[in-house]
Amino acid sequence: MIRKAIKLILKAFTLPLMAALILFQWIGIFLTGMAGAILNILAFLFSLVAGASYLMGLASGTEALKMLAVGFVFFILPVIAERIIIGITAIRCNLGEFIRS
Repeated sequence: MIRKAIKLILKAFTLPLMAALILFQWIGIFLTGMAGAILNILAFLFSLVAGASYLMGLASGTEALKMLAVGFVFFILPVIAERIIIGITAIRCNLGEFIRS
């Protein structure tokens, strides 16, 4: 009896947390999508400029690698953000299972 009452109280306390996680998840998905599109274009431009400047002899190999590294950073940032959102989604799903149990 006491265990059910404690579980019911915990479920009631987790409902606002669940709403906040859903909101944070959807805002994160939107911002990651927008930033991903912009940053992927920037990553492509950095890679294109690095390759073209190296092939035309305008930049040395180390300078071209630095530009490629910046392009890779621009590419990987949305991927990291997506992984964080996947973690938030997993937490939300587990919390939903707890509320339904």
